[in-house]
Amino acid sequence: MKKKILIMIAVLVMLGSGGIYMYNKLTKPNLSPKTAKLYQHGFRLLEEQIGTYIKENYSGVEKIEFSQIYITGDDGSSMLNAEVVPIVYDSYGNKAKFGEMYKNFQQPAYGTIGYLRVSFDYSGKSYIELSTDSGEFKEVTYGQSLPEEIKVREMKDVDFNFETLIREGKLKGIEKSDEGSPKAEIIYNVKLSKGEE
Repeated sequence: MKKKILIMIAVLVMLGSGGIYMYNKLTKPNLSPKTAKLYQHGFRLLEEQIGTYIKENYSGVEKIEFSQIYITGDDGSSMLNAEVVPIVYDSYGNKAKFGEMYKNFQQPAYGTIGYLRVSFDYSGKSYIELSTDSGEFKEVTYGQSLPEEIKVREMKDVDFNFETLIREGKLKGIEKSDEGSPKAEIIYNVKLSKGEE
């Protein structure tokens, strides 16, 4: 009887371990800890850049939060694409997600295509670059305040997302304004996730 119980326990442990392994394989990117940390630092800075732009250029915003960092094309040593999606709340309790489909057109999301570059140089030192108003990329350091030239004054993709969400009635009382939303809360998210939003 004891032998049967031990065998059943062993089988359950093996099944549980296999299930956890498969769950991680399907949902978590296959990155080294060093690479994962680099992407998390880079996206934290990108989220700060986007959040600051929204706070300084749109009035009526209550809260800005960010989705997980979605990774596609991961082959174990590099990522073909990684992106994050802003989610904005207005003062009427409405919540709207950027980057969704609108009349068969995919609105822009934000990530390693067009906004952020992360890599290691020949000596293994990491570097992070963010896009500026001019479209140039400038190096930034994680843990330091965003330099003024990185605090963009124009983000056409953010403006386009807002225009669409306001026109569709998903957000109310928000408009582009120099007054901004200085009290808007920003919730950053640097959790890495495999797949698309």
